[in-house]
Amino acid sequence: MSQTTYLIVEQQLKPADSLPELLKQLSAKHQLDIYQCRQRLIGRGRSLLAKGARENLEKISPLLRKAKVCHWLVEPGKPQYLPSRILSLQIDDDKITFICQKKIVIFPKGATILAVFAEMSGELAKKSITHLLSSHAYRGRDDVRHLQEEKIRKIILQGKPVLDLYLLDEKKRISAAVRIFPGKFNPQGLGERATLSSRQNLSTLLNLAEEYAGRFILQTDFGLVNFPGCTLQRETPEEPEAERKNLISLARYGWLLADLERVGTSKPPVTDEAAQRTGAVSATLLQQNPGLMVDDSAQVVLPTAKQLAAEINAADSELQSAKTAEPTVADPGLPPPPAAISGGQWKDPRFWLGSAGAVVVIAFILLAEFSDGRLLRSIAEQGFASGAIPFAGAGLMFWGGFYFLRLKRQIENTPTSRVRSVAMGMVEVKGQAIRRYALLSPMSHTPCVFYRLTRYRRDRNDQWRISSVSSSDNVPFLLADETGRVEVDPTGCRVTAGTRQEGFPGQVGLTRFNNDSDEKWREEIIIEGTLLYVLGFARVKRTTGPNLNERKIVALRELKRNPQNLQQFDTDGDGKISAEEWDAAREAVAEKVLHESLKEQQKRKKQEEHVLIGKKKGRPLVIAETHSEDHLTRRLTLYTLPLFIGAAATTAGSIYLLLNYLN
Repeated sequence: MSQTTYLIVEQQLKPADSLPELLKQLSAKHQLDIYQCRQRLIGRGRSLLAKGARENLEKISPLLRKAKVCHWLVEPGKPQYLPSRILSLQIDDDKITFICQKKIVIFPKGATILAVFAEMSGELAKKSITHLLSSHAYRGRDDVRHLQEEKIRKIILQGKPVLDLYLLDEKKRISAAVRIFPGKFNPQGLGERATLSSRQNLSTLLNLAEEYAGRFILQTDFGLVNFPGCTLQRETPEEPEAERKNLISLARYGWLLADLERVGTSKPPVTDEAAQRTGAVSATLLQQNPGLMVDDSAQVVLPTAKQLAAEINAADSELQSAKTAEPTVADPGLPPPPAAISGGQWKDPRFWLGSAGAVVVIAFILLAEFSDGRLLRSIAEQGFASGAIPFAGAGLMFWGGFYFLRLKRQIENTPTSRVRSVAMGMVEVKGQAIRRYALLSPMSHTPCVFYRLTRYRRDRNDQWRISSVSSSDNVPFLLADETGRVEVDPTGCRVTAGTRQEGFPGQVGLTRFNNDSDEKWREEIIIEGTLLYVLGFARVKRTTGPNLNERKIVALRELKRNPQNLQQFDTDGDGKISAEEWDAAREAVAEKVLHESLKEQQKRKKQEEHVLIGKKKGRPLVIAETHSEDHLTRRLTLYTLPLFIGAAATTAGSIYLLLNYLN
């Protein structure tokens, strides 16, 4: 059986222009999930993109090289031994000697050292997630800011730090390894660098290793990466072995990093601009001096060409530095989501249906209370015996079946439109969901374009009952394809979300723990960047702001406040504005306001600024997280057929009961 191969990629801080095409090819040719691939390609550090047979992963490598993504193909080996815990150390001019529990380990000066600086309590992972969610919420998913290296080292020192140092030989294999805990070694070996702070001594030792190393490789991403077997577990009373398992995972992480150094990265093709410029300058000089090509005098050209090319490169560097030094405009970020409009439930039919149902239930309870249940039982018996109750149930099932059937036909008969060519009326569009507001799901704090939060409470019979439902159907978002963007208003929509999460009160972020609480929650989320199908009614947005008459009144008030401008209408020069002159001023202001309004209307607006897809009375609004329209219609068919079959069977039963009742 062949060993599993890992395909590990160097993440990009910001998505490249070639990323969408790369994701499409990874999905189409290699059946990889687009969303997971994007999450693992964008970020800070390294990430596992896929694992499996080497021959299959080698087919992905050309796509990554073409997209200029550094990556590794490695068969990870098991750690041969754990790093030895040091008790003290001795510093010499040519080496650092670590005295461990059972042996002495020497790190010669100028050697290659791999350092893994890790935080073992999970505080780094927690703060990193909080920082990413905050950055994602207010800057958007394509401008996420990660923690800086200096900030990460500070968080590690303030938490529960551990430092592993690996000595690599000429073949980049591990020849020795030591592990340092703060306060668990004698700092006298540091000499004058020793301090009273155990954490500062650990930081000093890290800097000392970097100073003595010929090549120093520092990794601080333990607990933030998704490498198999290298995960960080939370220490709880239920997991007394968590600390020991985390130290073993840290060792696996260090050995895997050494394997990556050994196999080397598969870097994208990099063009040597200096060599290209040297060749271009040489060719120019030889063309201008053909006599140099006859004999060995051409060798004189090469130093001159290199010097000229170096000067050109220096000039380009200065120009690039000048461009970089230019002040940039601060990112305004995304605005906060609008507040829900109070009183909107009065216009919702579901509110009235629920109220009617509540009235019916209360009526049945009162009948049962005041008649000792006899009247209620009599009504129920007569209703079933005459087939009235089954017939009412059949009517409801017929209504539901026809509703889903109409919706299915609406989806099938509505052609798919591009965003730029959306016509007014019922439309069907597909695209990528993009937030217009800084919307976060309330429990998992996930950046999303829509969420529905359902809260449950355990009743006396130990059954979960819905206690409340809230959603973000008042927050519009954008739908984008290759041609443009359009705004979508999810108010009153039928939403099918692909991401569902459950948790309990007190849960932090995405971390889940078992809980015996009597309450729980479930979130249905459409994450930003998801491909959506939208069926709705497109219309022109209602213009907001003052109308012509209101703008005219404001302009006249401003004119009255400015006597200098008002004097231009004093035609007789008496210093006063007569009634005729004021009428002329009003006409001039009205003409000016009209001219400005027409000029504004002539400006070409973006698609999302004047077109809105939403719900119209009597028309459906469907928002589904699905890649195929056929998948959606098949699901509606599965709803329709059982309803019609159940309605037909119930109708037949009610007719049979009615005939028996009449006889």
